[in-house]
Amino acid sequence: MHAGGENISSVALEAMLATHPDILEAGVVAVSDVHWGERPKAYVTIQAGKQVTGPEIIAWAKNSSGISRFMVPREVEIVLELPKTSTGKIKKNVLREWAKGASPAS
Repeated sequence: MHAGGENISSVALEAMLATHPDILEAGVVAVSDVHWGERPKAYVTIQAGKQVTGPEIIAWAKNSSGISRFMVPREVEIVLELPKTSTGKIKKNVLREWAKGASPAS
């Protein structure tokens, strides 16, 4: 995705988010942004028994040395599970539909 002229790798951002101690897995998609063109939005699943909020994850990501500040998602939505293909890959097309307003199935 391209945000303000910068390339952002969703794969790198997902890998960084997955290093958070409470996150099981993450999926990142581009969403439209009036100012930047596109920006990342993350969907994450949380480990059982853990309680963390989207804003807490965003604050953690801003302080992470793993990514530049322009890569930090402005939105992190916590879901019960991420949609996957039969081979276990995250269905990014479904995440993009969720980002447009479709309700997550979780």
